[in-house]
Amino acid sequence: MKSPGRNTLCLILTVTYFSQATLNLNLEPIVHPSILHEQELAGEEPLSKRRAVAASSPAAEDYTVDIEISFENASFLEPIKAYLNNLNFPVLGNSTDQNADILSIVVTTVCRPAGKEVWCFCEPGYRWPRERCLRNITCQGHDSSLSGRHCNCLKQLPPKGPFCQPRGDVTLRMSVRLNVDFPEDLKNSSSALYRSYKTDLEIAFLKGYSILSGFKSVTVTGFRPGSVVVQFEVIATTPSPESMHKANEQVKQSLNQTYKMDYSSFQAATSNETKFSVMPEVIFEGDTVTLMCENEILSSNVSWYHVERSTDIQNSSRFSVYTIVLNNMTSVSRLTIHNATQGDAGEYICKLTLDIFEYESRKRINVTAIGISANEEMKVMCDNSPISLKCCSEKKANWSNIEWKQKGKINITANLTITPDPISVSEGQNFSITCNSDVSNYDEVYWNTSAGIKIHQKFYTTRRYPDGAESVLTVETSTREWNGTYHCIFKYKNSYSIATKDVIVHPLPLQANILIDPLEVAVPCNGSYSFKCCIEEDEDYKVTFQMGSFFFPAAKVVNEKQVCYTHSESIMAHSTSWCPENIEVFCHFTNAANTSVRSPSMKLNLVPEINITCRDTVIGVGAPGKVIQKLCQFLQVPCSSGSLIGGIITYKCEGSAWKVKRNDCISAPINSLLSRTKALIKSPSQDEKLSAYLHNLSISTNKVEHEISSSPGNLGAIINILDLLSTVPTQVNSEMMTHILSTVNVILGEPILSTWKILQQQQTNESSRLLDSVERFSRVLQSGESTVLSISHTNVQMRGIVIKTGHPKNYKQSFVFSDTALWGKVVIDKPRLESLQPDSSIVTVAFPTLKTILTRDFQGENFANSLVMTTTVSYHITMPFRISMTFKNNNPSGGVPRCVFWNFNLANHTGGWDSDGCYVKEVDGDNVSCTCDHLTSFSILMSPDSPNPGSLLKILLDIISYIGLGFSILSLAACLVVEAVVWKSVTKNRTSYMRHICIVNIAASLLVADIWFIVAATVHDHHYPLNETACVAATFFIHFFYLSVFFWMLTLGLMLFYRLVFILHDASRSTQKAIAFSLGYGCPLVISVITVGATQPQEVYTRKNACWLNWEDTKALLAFVIPALIIVVVNVTITVVVITKILRPSIGDKPSKQEKSSLFQISKSIGVLTPLLGLTWGFGLATVFQGSNAVFHIVFTLLNAFQGLFILLFGCLWDQKVQEALLNKFSLSRWSSQHSKSTSLGSSTPVFSMSSPISRRFNNLFGKTGTYNVSTPETTSSSLENSSSAYSLLN
Repeated sequence: MKSPGRNTLCLILTVTYFSQATLNLNLEPIVHPSILHEQELAGEEPLSKRRAVAASSPAAEDYTVDIEISFENASFLEPIKAYLNNLNFPVLGNSTDQNADILSIVVTTVCRPAGKEVWCFCEPGYRWPRERCLRNITCQGHDSSLSGRHCNCLKQLPPKGPFCQPRGDVTLRMSVRLNVDFPEDLKNSSSALYRSYKTDLEIAFLKGYSILSGFKSVTVTGFRPGSVVVQFEVIATTPSPESMHKANEQVKQSLNQTYKMDYSSFQAATSNETKFSVMPEVIFEGDTVTLMCENEILSSNVSWYHVERSTDIQNSSRFSVYTIVLNNMTSVSRLTIHNATQGDAGEYICKLTLDIFEYESRKRINVTAIGISANEEMKVMCDNSPISLKCCSEKKANWSNIEWKQKGKINITANLTITPDPISVSEGQNFSITCNSDVSNYDEVYWNTSAGIKIHQKFYTTRRYPDGAESVLTVETSTREWNGTYHCIFKYKNSYSIATKDVIVHPLPLQANILIDPLEVAVPCNGSYSFKCCIEEDEDYKVTFQMGSFFFPAAKVVNEKQVCYTHSESIMAHSTSWCPENIEVFCHFTNAANTSVRSPSMKLNLVPEINITCRDTVIGVGAPGKVIQKLCQFLQVPCSSGSLIGGIITYKCEGSAWKVKRNDCISAPINSLLSRTKALIKSPSQDEKLSAYLHNLSISTNKVEHEISSSPGNLGAIINILDLLSTVPTQVNSEMMTHILSTVNVILGEPILSTWKILQQQQTNESSRLLDSVERFSRVLQSGESTVLSISHTNVQMRGIVIKTGHPKNYKQSFVFSDTALWGKVVIDKPRLESLQPDSSIVTVAFPTLKTILTRDFQGENFANSLVMTTTVSYHITMPFRISMTFKNNNPSGGVPRCVFWNFNLANHTGGWDSDGCYVKEVDGDNVSCTCDHLTSFSILMSPDSPNPGSLLKILLDIISYIGLGFSILSLAACLVVEAVVWKSVTKNRTSYMRHICIVNIAASLLVADIWFIVAATVHDHHYPLNETACVAATFFIHFFYLSVFFWMLTLGLMLFYRLVFILHDASRSTQKAIAFSLGYGCPLVISVITVGATQPQEVYTRKNACWLNWEDTKALLAFVIPALIIVVVNVTITVVVITKILRPSIGDKPSKQEKSSLFQISKSIGVLTPLLGLTWGFGLATVFQGSNAVFHIVFTLLNAFQGLFILLFGCLWDQKVQEALLNKFSLSRWSSQHSKSTSLGSSTPVFSMSSPISRRFNNLFGKTGTYNVSTPETTSSSLENSSSAYSLLN
């Protein structure tokens, strides 16, 4: 069938008729005068059935047919509907078929044009079938149906029916509340009150609900308490929410006000087809159960209710509710129950709510308990043999899935294989043991000694593989402590798999333990000397001495404390060709396993007798200035009985006697501790012995405090001990930390500070090593049960806490040292603490005296009299960790404070102060508050050289800089404009051309440098660069273009020297330009690239507080200052040479009066600009040194900012030819005429009038006389060019 046209209206008639004969439809006579077209009957399959019935049965039947009528004029619709409404039914059949009567004709569907579309509406009481709403496009905003089953409007008429169908009746079970007390008589349906309530309410309900489409009846079914809840039923076609609200409003208006009806309490429940499914059908304990409620009502407001538990079901770990509307036609809500239990059995209600309507469906589920029995606990061997496990169910069921999970203990015994070869080594050699497991599942792997002592974990590594695991014990330097049996242990739960291996270590002295004498000695060529090698244990070693290619037996001497092997050698016994000569002597120790070790070398210097001035039986002989070292134990130094002293004494031959240059001897108790510490770090049981070592160190240090203050050797030995011991522990307890800080307190005491100064003259990183050791100890500090850590001494204090779950407080620690009147505070806020793992420890250690001995890193920095505070966290931190600190500064007038931390990686890993990531937050009198984004050791420095960003001096310097730069840039731009204007007038010969090439490049280079200077200022905020790459780029270009200015000045000077000295040599213009540009830009480029290439990889190219060449770390600033000052010296020298040559010419080379005047004019630009530029950077260099006065900063800023103005005045406008060219170009014609006349007379007035005495002196200063002689036409071209070139060069 065709759809109605754009201006065509179509309607569908449903005709019900009664027939006893074959149906023969012809409806044309029914409607007049419309143009009617009988269409194909809608609903192909139903219509076929109707035709078959009509044709086959002669009995009386009722038939319903749908007829589509289309007509052009839409105004015919209402007359047709009125005509049909006025018909009297039944309509008797016509003459053709008298046995068919029409019982009714009803308009069901009307299609109207809507823009470019056709919308088909159902008449009141009708609606489209659900299948049509699913398959066709509905009209948006015209579906007022309550449910999602049907719709009221479609776009386009379906080509084949069905069309709009009559709405079916629905029974609404409704309720409303009356806000009155509930009388008991309402429970009795036969009481008068019940009948009165029922009658009044039904009358009101009838008036209200009669407006509903298809209304049939309304009946009150009862009352229940809750005030008074009226229950009633309404029978009508499915109403819309809008129509129900209108009806409810009408009901309230029709009811007597004494009933106090609550309008908001209306509720309605209707019967609808709701699909409620449960999966699986048979539910066992532990199953995941899904209850699904599918409803044709479009609403996502679905709730679930468990009747037995009387609770609404919400989303939780075991219950999840998910609701969705599918295809705008069906609401689906799914309740999922995880790990179902028998308590989950019972009735479930799925309730959908739409406005006042509630749709409810119920389903009961049963959960069946199951019992599973399995094998008892089994013990198996992991040898790749299959093991069977069995479980049984008490109920027979069709299991869809069976899953095995571990519950309880699984004891696994692994097969371990260990290195099969026997291990037999000598002391000092390395060995390794490999232990392999065929099981990769383990909780821990470790190694034990036969005594049950765990091996330190740094000696072994473990790797896990898919089919097993491997642990390797590696010992780089074996000692006698490694002699024994070792166990490789794989642990899983409570099961242990163990493999053992025996290790034999043969005694052999370690090279470091062989003490030699001499270390170095001078011997006369005809003399002899006795060599000695000593060890502490008496073992059966074979010892020989080696001298060159000769080997000699050794004599054994056993002392109380050690065993020594000696050999005396007479030099005359060998060739005298050895003298003078340097010979190395060694002693070799060979053990029973035929393993040898060679001692450190003993250096023998053979010297002629004539050179010897110092003689000593113990020290030896030497020439003046000779320096030798001796082990303290081989000298006559008093020591404690039972122990050996250590260290070295350095002697120097002065005159005829040996003088002690440096004494680094170590007292016997401390030397003993040092020796045992070196052995401990090679021991397999380091952790077990560490506590005793720290205790002994603390006691010994306090006993020998006086000896430490007098011996840098003792101080260095204790620092070395702490450094070695800090590499051992995996954790330190409070008692061990007390011993550590007790030792540190002694060596940081006031009496020992002078010893620190001597020690650090040779070993500058000793204070950094001490600080690093304390930090390592504090990182592994564990407090046990205590959450607060506190240790206090005179020269060191420690505070800390242990982070517990839910710790509410900030980390706030205070340190007060009354002896030095210093204090400090550390604060870490709560969010930072919450980011740490539970049981992590935060420890802060404060030192009042350490600041004075730490190496200075910032040149020009004064040390503030403040604490050094180091804060560590036991948990590894990868993100920035903000910490706030306050320092008491006892010297606030020392300069500008800077917050710094100790960077152990600076100065080739010897450490230095660094300010990265730290800044001053506030300065309040003598209190300095700092904030940093990382943890380590912090303090403050005072810088008198760099003005405070907020100070008056800094503000003044900034104002001068920016105003001066503005003048400079404008002046340089003006200079370039002037050069462009006068270029043709002033570059008529080669020398003048090259001179102006130099001036233009000087101005251009300085202009670009000033622009980059402004860029550098914008990418730095006085604390750190806002963009590191931009800062590096700005520094490079400033360096390059400033150097270019000086090298072009050098080019200018060399050209002057060339034109004056090499008069007869005349290079071409192209050659001069090539040399000039190579010198002006090539040399600066090479210097700049080398500077950035040598310093930027270490990130020390720029300063920390400015985008300019670094001074503190690398002295990169010298790459600019040195070339600049050299050029200044060269140009000044050239100027002096030129003036001297003019004033004192050689014989026959005396210049004329005119030449002398010209040459003075040539050198004036160099004579002015070079000192100005050199003076500028001379002041600049002075500002980087410590203690530079503020005057240097101000003068340097003034000169630097106004360099462009100097170039314009003295390099451009001071040139007389430039002045004349400008005057000729811009002056009036009358003035030009007068100027020409004066020129023709043979003299001209200089720019500076001679009438004034001041002007006369000024002109005489630069070689001007009262007048200038103008060359006559007879002057040769050569002399003219030479004269003008000399004048134009820098004039």
